[in-house]
Amino acid sequence: MAERVSGPYRGYYISAAARLVVAHDAAPEAAASEGIYVGSVSLSERGPDDPHRFESLVDLGDEHRFSTETQALEYVEQAARAYIDRLLDQN
Repeated sequence: MAERVSGPYRGYYISAAARLVVAHDAAPEAAASEGIYVGSVSLSERGPDDPHRFESLVDLGDEHRFSTETQALEYVEQAARAYIDRLLDQN
């Protein structure tokens, strides 16, 4: 699993993570080549280690599969930035 923290972006720190997901019936030697990466993201106002985080489901659009953890991290980080923009621009 890979994780990176960026920010603050408009007052929020973005913690993006990517992990390899392998089908449970895949052979161990084929796991790395047949797996896909999935991404997740957390937001915090006071820093990445602050326990006062909030979680929200963010619509990522159509189904996305990533062949590298870098692609997954970049995509979920951009989705978080777009979410923050929508959140703050509602006012």
